[in-house]
Amino acid sequence: MSRDKQITEARLHEALKRLLDGQGRHVKPKGRLTLNKVNIEAQLGNSYVHKFPDFVVHAKTLIEQFNHNRENSMMIGLDIEMGMQVSEIDKLKSELNRERTLKDKYRRERDNAIKARSLLEQSYSELVKRVVDLQNERQVREYVVSRMER
Repeated sequence: MSRDKQITEARLHEALKRLLDGQGRHVKPKGRLTLNKVNIEAQLGNSYVHKFPDFVVHAKTLIEQFNHNRENSMMIGLDIEMGMQVSEIDKLKSELNRERTLKDKYRRERDNAIKARSLLEQSYSELVKRVVDLQNERQVREYVVSRMER
């Protein structure tokens, strides 16, 4: 490999490391990490990164892992514990997603509680009706029985 290619590949490795650390110089640390962002961070021409197939294979595994961890941290809201640099917009999106899931959970719980209350009220009204029916039967029997005793 020529000296120029070695220098360019070193620039790609440095750019990837900076982006994984969340300290990009030429790319804002927002959104998913891609090979294109690595290419831009290394200040190379369009799709120049693909001229280095070994680097692409190496970078893709790191990028997939980074994006997976980023998505998990956004879903859970644990960007600080993961040791990742997450932009303010991503933090707000994460908080919004967390609030939406909580609201959906509370709505389901509320709807379930309303249904349960409705079923309890129905059971209660059936029981009250049965008690009234039993009381009426008892009064009729007592009346009939007391009349026969005379």
